[in-house]
Amino acid sequence: MMRRWIVRNDYLEIEEMPFYWRLTSDAVSPPDGIPARMPIRIRCVDELDMLEYVPTSVEAQALDAAYRQDANIGFLNPESGQHTTYGTSVNRFFLEAVSAFQPERIFEIGCGAGFSIKFLEEHGWSVVGIDPSEYSRLWSERLDFQLLNTYFSDVGLTHSADFIYCNDVFEHVPNVASFAAEVCRALTPGGVFCFSTTNSSRSIELGDISMLEHQHVNMFTDRSIRLILKHAGFNHVDIRGGSYGNTFQVVAVKSGETTGDDTLNSPVCTGYFSRANKVLKSFESFYTKMEGKCQYYVPLRCIPYLASVGDFNKCSIFDSNLSWRNKYLDGYNQPINAIDDIPDPEGKCFFVGSLTFFDDIRTTLLAKGYSDANIYSIPRIITGAK
Repeated sequence: MMRRWIVRNDYLEIEEMPFYWRLTSDAVSPPDGIPARMPIRIRCVDELDMLEYVPTSVEAQALDAAYRQDANIGFLNPESGQHTTYGTSVNRFFLEAVSAFQPERIFEIGCGAGFSIKFLEEHGWSVVGIDPSEYSRLWSERLDFQLLNTYFSDVGLTHSADFIYCNDVFEHVPNVASFAAEVCRALTPGGVFCFSTTNSSRSIELGDISMLEHQHVNMFTDRSIRLILKHAGFNHVDIRGGSYGNTFQVVAVKSGETTGDDTLNSPVCTGYFSRANKVLKSFESFYTKMEGKCQYYVPLRCIPYLASVGDFNKCSIFDSNLSWRNKYLDGYNQPINAIDDIPDPEGKCFFVGSLTFFDDIRTTLLAKGYSDANIYSIPRIITGAK
């Protein structure tokens, strides 16, 4: 087995990792200009206590091309398998925020299939979506919502929006501090920026690499969210955890007074690359020992580890989202299996890539007859703990 990763004091790189951005019914080749696999490297932005992926110009072009496609990963819609779980959580959060602030002009950045727009419309609110993708254009015609089919930076909303919200966008935006400042400029005095984004704090604390995705160019801590928004010009920032998954739900107000909790936690990113080096070596040893016996649960979280050992088609992968069953992710040439496909446990084990849903998945595997000793996670591999 050839090692496919390198860690230094200030960066981590995996030389080749699946660039998953869509689901397909077979292992077809991606469209021209969108490779099935690309390198990924991350660095620490110390002043913001966050990690970021800095793509090359070629990789950035591939990302841009993918965002413009009629693709399905990351968007909430009735076919995603998440609209009644994660989708319900974020929609309740957005409704609570607009109800509290009573804005007149509301925009959603990265609206995708318009799931949240239609939800707010059902509760009496009018929303304009902003999204450059073909996917969003098609859904706007299907569901009849107002869409600006372009990037937010091209809209020109300076001082004209009362409320801007986005879901699963903040982690995708390069130069996120500049993006936050641009949102602040678009808002009227007293305007609100409301968003849900990934919380990578625990992974960073562990040295875990499961959060690596080419699309997720930013990996946040509580401290980084507060620093970004403060520097952007927001005076009031409230952060809470979402009711489903491991997310930050954030409300930031552009006002003249500093209110709310302005306390900064201690830095989390310090020492991340040393911790990641230890984790990758531990996984390498685990993979070598378990090769041929181990199956992998939650492919989006397992694929960075499989890529670190050059595995792009050897292991069975599983996910609880039934809408993903028998589908393929670009760059990994095995179909995604579902709970009902879990085989007899004899001679087999599982590695669960998700820290957030480990306990739930562990319960499922125990019910399928797997022993606790044969259900692994990154914390267990590192320390022997469950």
